[in-house]
Amino acid sequence: MLLLLLLTSIVSTVSAVRVPHLPLNGALTKREASINASDYPALTISIPVDHYNSSDNRTYENRYWINDTYYRPGGPVFYFDSGEQNAHPLVPYFLAEVAGPSSVMTMARRFNGLALIFEHRFYGDLTVGSYPFPMNSTTGMAEGGYDAYKYLNTEQALQDPVYFANNFQPPGLEQSWPMLSPNATPWVWLGGSYPGIRGAHMRVRNPETFYATWASSAPTQSMVDMWVYFAQDERSMTRNCSADYTAITNWVDATLTNGTAQEIYSLKYDLYKASASEPGSPQTEINSSTVSALQPSDVGNILLVPFDFYQYYGFERSVLPFCNIMETYNDTSASTTDNGGTDPAIASESGIFASTGNITLTWTAFLTALQTINYNNLISPTPNDPIQDMSWMWQYCSEYGYYQRGNPNNPHTIESRFLSLDLFQSQCNSTFPVGLPPTPNTAEPNKYGGWHINPSNTMFASGEYDPWRSLSPASTDLEIGAPNRTTTQYIPSCNVAPDDSEIFGIIYRDMVHVSDMRALLNTSDYYHQNFSTVGFSSPIDTEPFYAGTSLFGMALEKWLPCFGNGSYAQMRYQLES
Repeated sequence: MLLLLLLTSIVSTVSAVRVPHLPLNGALTKREASINASDYPALTISIPVDHYNSSDNRTYENRYWINDTYYRPGGPVFYFDSGEQNAHPLVPYFLAEVAGPSSVMTMARRFNGLALIFEHRFYGDLTVGSYPFPMNSTTGMAEGGYDAYKYLNTEQALQDPVYFANNFQPPGLEQSWPMLSPNATPWVWLGGSYPGIRGAHMRVRNPETFYATWASSAPTQSMVDMWVYFAQDERSMTRNCSADYTAITNWVDATLTNGTAQEIYSLKYDLYKASASEPGSPQTEINSSTVSALQPSDVGNILLVPFDFYQYYGFERSVLPFCNIMETYNDTSASTTDNGGTDPAIASESGIFASTGNITLTWTAFLTALQTINYNNLISPTPNDPIQDMSWMWQYCSEYGYYQRGNPNNPHTIESRFLSLDLFQSQCNSTFPVGLPPTPNTAEPNKYGGWHINPSNTMFASGEYDPWRSLSPASTDLEIGAPNRTTTQYIPSCNVAPDDSEIFGIIYRDMVHVSDMRALLNTSDYYHQNFSTVGFSSPIDTEPFYAGTSLFGMALEKWLPCFGNGSYAQMRYQLES
């Protein structure tokens, strides 16, 4: 789920609202497909469409994949949840480890376990997936409308893994079927973002099924008004760039609100031209009717384009190049005291606007940076998945919220006020005119604890500047009501929850969203670094992976021997003796 903003090409179209998406993964490339299809074909299990209506006998085929290379009879089952996306692209990375070690396989190797990936209902490939109802591959919508989507909710989706675990009988392991039951061996959940939320929920809801959980970057507090998303981004920025970004945002909003028709048109024209132009080609032809048709929310979206890659790459690797160009008026190569030279620094510590009071100069520097970076060529060539988009949209419109609106009351806002709660809700209502509540029913997922969730045998991991940390148990955002719990590496005793003021886990310094589920070691293949396949890992640093797997492995060494009143420890002793 959680939690990425869908990217749109601002040359051909501008989205009316930025979708609050969690990790995004695109379709398989031909190279990946060959690895996936030949080495790890999908298995399926028949799962009830409705777990809570005994008179409804309908079932559907839910996909999953396994790797039993390191499994020894009696070993744990390590369950990796793919969440709100097609699980197929994850298989070569998490079960075949084609780009580096993964969390689920690392745990399987260490504890002689079976590793698997389970796909979420209503997600999959365009032609085949885990679909309770037929899906339109063009529109992405389930055929049947609300009569279908009413089965896509927190409770139905959480019951799927419970049913799966209690009916898990993978072909080829028939002799081990009795030992693969959650009654006989520990089932351990691993997941990041929305799958991390689900894993934490599972430890509250079904601790008898899932014995332990690693929940990475899990925003367990569902909230309609998530204005803090970009506030977290802003906190990681250099102060001069933040100040100028805020000045630009406020000036643009004021102009769109109170400016003359000519002032508004000129603003939209200059911004659209900068976004559509390429370096060295500033004379890009601009259609005046396209400019005139831009809505204030479209302008707000373009202003945020430099943050399109922030969620996974962080400030230094995504926004800092933009800031350097803006703050130096595109003279980043000058030899100044900032980089070992003798000439005075070009960039002011307080920012262009604060040091000059000239918003026109600040705006020109902003436009220069936007054109110079050429974000259109950075966006992944992998097309969006319409089924994934619509299924997740139903989920956040109906229950999770996460409306990432601009907050004009935030003195450091970098997001336009025209990206409003009403805008998000109106798009939900227009896409799903039947079946949605008036506002997302966040009480449904929050009943498991929200910020205060406190299950035993659970590790919470977060990136220091993850935009979703604000809604996680590790949140320090007192201004929105977070309890400001302390994250500690002290491993609690098995089946004992930490003190309510604490969480067991780790905060990765300077990192962002789900940076620990796998390590990107093979960077020679473009698609191992491509934005569409970077989910659940850090493209800039492997340290979170090794820190996370080390801490969680140590925790399992303490927790697993308690399973079944010591029966697991006795079984391990027999295996190793």
